[in-house]
Amino acid sequence: MNDVGEEIFWQNARAVLRDTGMAHLDPACGAAVDVVRWCMLVRGRPTHHRQVFLEKECPALLAYLEKLASSGDATGWRTLEERIRFRLEILRETDMQPCAKPWLAAIWHTLPELAAIGQTILDGADELKSVADFEVAPAPTDTDTKAGDGGDDKGNAGKAGSAGTAAKPRPSRLALPAVAVVLTEAEMKTLDLGDDASEADEKNKVTLVGPDGTDGPTRPGGPK
Repeated sequence: MNDVGEEIFWQNARAVLRDTGMAHLDPACGAAVDVVRWCMLVRGRPTHHRQVFLEKECPALLAYLEKLASSGDATGWRTLEERIRFRLEILRETDMQPCAKPWLAAIWHTLPELAAIGQTILDGADELKSVADFEVAPAPTDTDTKAGDGGDDKGNAGKAGSAGTAAKPRPSRLALPAVAVVLTEAEMKTLDLGDDASEADEKNKVTLVGPDGTDGPTRPGGPK
């Protein structure tokens, strides 16, 4: 049974979907929008149910929001506002379906871009971690090899731990499409992505992609 805080969290998520004319979507979509809205309001990282939700459903978006919060610079939050405002202007130019809160609809259509930036942050962290692990990991010994593969004294490997028994990851309820995003200089500075991000941008320059995988924004109905 959900506690009071979690119940309020999901009530807000469903309210977001109603206000944006997207009540047919999974409440997780409304929850993601509400988390971004809340973080922009307090200019802080997701906490409590918001953090738990993103840890399960979209770690990349969590990484992006936490990076903005940890930067301690208002410029980072302004770059987020500019991305959403740009998306809102495009939606209006393409005859966006009327809804009670167009700003929230624009946040929804910006989520794939934010998740893409967050994934870049995570990839950089994973790379640093893997290098550190490589430097400190001791070389395996014959004893370690036998113990790890369940082998006997003759070196015969056992069958335990086969790849076929590994648990499959649970698909995210958000299902945001992967998109390539060109970062502005302000974003690269705030997010501390540096020259590596610039080089990646040169290779991946594309038109902004909507949440349904099409070029440009889609109507507030979003992906179904």
